Amino acid sequence: MTRRQILAWGLHSVRATITHAVEDILELWLKDGRLLDDLATIESLAAQAGVAIQRVPWKTLERLTEGAVHQGVVIRRRLPAQMDFEDYVCSVVNAECRPLLLILDEIQDPQNFGACLRVADGAGADAVLVGRKNNAAITGTVAKAASGALDSVPIIAVSNLARALDQLRIAGLWLVGAVHDAPTTVFDCDFRIPLGVIVGSERKGLRKLTRSKCDHLVSIPMSGRIPSLNVATATAVMLFEARRQSRNSRN
Repeated sequence: MTRRQILAWGLHSVRATITHAVEDILELWLKDGRLLDDLATIESLAAQAGVAIQRVPWKTLERLTEGAVHQGVVIRRRLPAQMDFEDYVCSVVNAECRPLLLILDEIQDPQNFGACLRVADGAGADAVLVGRKNNAAITGTVAKAASGALDSVPIIAVSNLARALDQLRIAGLWLVGAVHDAPTTVFDCDFRIPLGVIVGSERKGLRKLTRSKCDHLVSIPMSGRIPSLNVATATAVMLFEARRQSRNSRN
């Protein structure tokens, strides 16, 4: 199956691709002129990996990225192959360690999508599950926000998220959704279980159907005037609390 190609940019994103998925790089453009620090490192790593480097004016990079903050480097790359959903379900059934899956319910902002991938990598999530409809497509903006996590966290895309949640529950995964109005907080919930953490968009939160599929609904207690966190920060609270409980139970 032919993998889709995107333009990606940004120091961390490009360096991670050179380090972990250099075979997916098709072209690399680097600003002309003197290179300092991180850009010089990227040039050296790319040359060592056999990637052809095109030195171009800054305006060319701006044109390629349509004015995005590219930090002086752009690549054209193939996207990583996505994980098959049925394969992941089998891994849940046969897991020796507790699975930890992040599930995104219609996250349409590319910055938030990329940031959630970065959080999933940091927390050691097995994969990120998204619906093919009404979720942000993987673009250069997503790749930059993910800061390298695009190549480290498997993404699973399904046509029907509700049906996928049913299959995950049958396989033994407990689904915990983050909502603002749940009486139980994230710190009161027992996460020492095979776990799927579900977060929704900042504007709508979890959809009604998605909420109905959850085994537990939890909230993040807020002490200030602002009633909620952005979705990536909320994801971090949920996933790292799950990891904290998992480590403590092993100890």
